[in-house]
Amino acid sequence: MTTPAVRELRQPTPGGPLVAFVHGLEDSWESWLPLSHALPPAWSPVALDLPWRPGNDYQWRRRPSAQWLGDGLDRLGQRPDLLVAHSFGANALLELLCVRDQRVPDTVMLICPLYRPPDVAVTWQVFERARRAFERHIHDSLRSRLGKRLRAMEAEVVDLMIAKAVDRVGPAGFLTVFDQFCASASLRLDRVTARVLVLAGGSDPTLSPEAARTLADGMPHASLSVGDGYDHFCYARQPEDVASRLRAFVDAIPVVTGHPKGAAT
Repeated sequence: MTTPAVRELRQPTPGGPLVAFVHGLEDSWESWLPLSHALPPAWSPVALDLPWRPGNDYQWRRRPSAQWLGDGLDRLGQRPDLLVAHSFGANALLELLCVRDQRVPDTVMLICPLYRPPDVAVTWQVFERARRAFERHIHDSLRSRLGKRLRAMEAEVVDLMIAKAVDRVGPAGFLTVFDQFCASASLRLDRVTARVLVLAGGSDPTLSPEAARTLADGMPHASLSVGDGYDHFCYARQPEDVASRLRAFVDAIPVVTGHPKGAAT
């Protein structure tokens, strides 16, 4: 299945802010469940289930990821009040932000996007470092999805599952991510009008705090929050802390609710 879908993360609150979540490559919409449970009761969180979900065949990559995300936003039936995106999904959102897509709300959170500062050249060394980081992300993503089941599994079984996952994703998955990383240096960040919070982790091998600062500084209304103990999957590993940062961001910039039905067309 390549068609995006909308998944409710919990029972919606009538009249509450609609918060939409966008997952990363080889990640599931269900990865947002822990964070959604840490959000204020008045919020109505939903997740977009996008074609780059786990186990996909990568046929979708013939079409830009931003277009797939746009399709997902259309399926919401209304413009969300807040949009939160992670990794590959954050880059798709960043592309929509840079072209001022009207389906994107005025308040956005980007968690560990894949960003290449313009002064970082694309070299073989960068390629190899990115490949190693990609394999680590597959490793961490699988362990995160296993959750509590991981404790009861033998290490050899987990290692075998990870090796099979890396082989299945293969070059197609990595090159999709690497191409997005390379292209990010040419994004027109100065055209972003939304209020953006960039969340980075001190232990994330993909987005360093320095690169995150360059990204945030390039957008007129962006701020940066760095968790020293955060890795690439901080939103799943430390959901309460990430929710606290998100609430503080929203409290500082009140979200206007009540977008009309059909605003996402």
